[in-house]
Amino acid sequence: MSDKSVMRRSNNNGEEFPKEQNNKKGEAAKQLLKSLITLDSYENDMDDANTPIQDLQASADEKSNNNEGESMKSKEDLEFEKKEAERDAAIPPEYRKFRPRGYGFRLPPTDRPVRVYADGVFDLFHAGHMKQLEQAKKSLPNVTMVVGVPNDELTHKYKGLTVLTDEQRYESLRHCKWVDEVIPNAPWVVTQDFLDEHKIDYVAHDDEPYAGPNGEGDVYQFVKEQGRFLTTQRTDGISTSDIITKIIKDYDLYLMRNFKRGVSRKDLNVSWMKKNELDIKRHVNAFRQSWKNNVKTTSQDLYADLLAYALNKPENSVLGRATKWVTRKIDNKRLEAALDAYGENNSRNTSASNSVAPSAENSAANSEEEIDEALTTSNAKRRKITINDKDQE
Repeated sequence: MSDKSVMRRSNNNGEEFPKEQNNKKGEAAKQLLKSLITLDSYENDMDDANTPIQDLQASADEKSNNNEGESMKSKEDLEFEKKEAERDAAIPPEYRKFRPRGYGFRLPPTDRPVRVYADGVFDLFHAGHMKQLEQAKKSLPNVTMVVGVPNDELTHKYKGLTVLTDEQRYESLRHCKWVDEVIPNAPWVVTQDFLDEHKIDYVAHDDEPYAGPNGEGDVYQFVKEQGRFLTTQRTDGISTSDIITKIIKDYDLYLMRNFKRGVSRKDLNVSWMKKNELDIKRHVNAFRQSWKNNVKTTSQDLYADLLAYALNKPENSVLGRATKWVTRKIDNKRLEAALDAYGENNSRNTSASNSVAPSAENSAANSEEEIDEALTTSNAKRRKITINDKDQE
């Protein structure tokens, strides 16, 4: 036995470890190195050194199965894309965008008008509805656009309350230039009998699957299988639900607008307390907006009136001394000159008569020479006032 073997199997006192324990340590060390290389989790189990190896083997088998599943999924995707390419090749390029994904598309007849059918609730008829009908109308040559609208009974049962009645929804569609024919009381789910009765060639809708009222699969699947489904695109950012949500969100604003137009609270089904709350809010908002728009002009007018009033007071009054201090802080020299000129003219007019002090417009200097002269006088007065203040201190 070599010295290295003895050292590996001995402790610090020279006592040799059992051979079985040394083997376990050796296996554990190998497992540690392997786990560091493969970045797998390592469990230092000295009681059973084979356990980490079994775990690693199970993990490797699981990864292998996942890779095989991904490989099989990729094969399915490739097969699907291949079939899609074959379906596109079977129809002219101008019709490919109307073909639903996963299904074929039957070519339209050329010897007669093509009847395209679209159904929906069409509550609060908006631009999204119009664009969908426009797409269907312009999709094929010589299209007769037929629109089916379910009545209030079916709509309220399967979807919920509407803003407009069924008659109002019918009338909205009759005034759309893309619609050639409106079918009132249309079924909630289109059927083969309905298509045959109205001689429908295609059903126009977006390609998303729509479940039936009882949760069954796509209600348009049988139409897609026949190649009679014409795909249209939804308009993002607008829907009837979005419009209603916006109205509910800004409910108070719409109420205040209608109150301003003279609508009574009973017509709007609003309580007396809510009506008074909105009135107070409206007055506060109006005052806030008025103050925001006029605060600059109002402050300037108030400041000018204060100065005009203070210039008529004795110099030893509190208001007079405050006015002098404020005047010294003004950066606009020409404004100071005009105010000083106004003060001098006002003093002369006061001593001459007991009449009311003239306004600033009639007393202000009317020429550049008068303003410059008044500025010189004002500076001299200010220096005199400053010296007097220092002497008083």
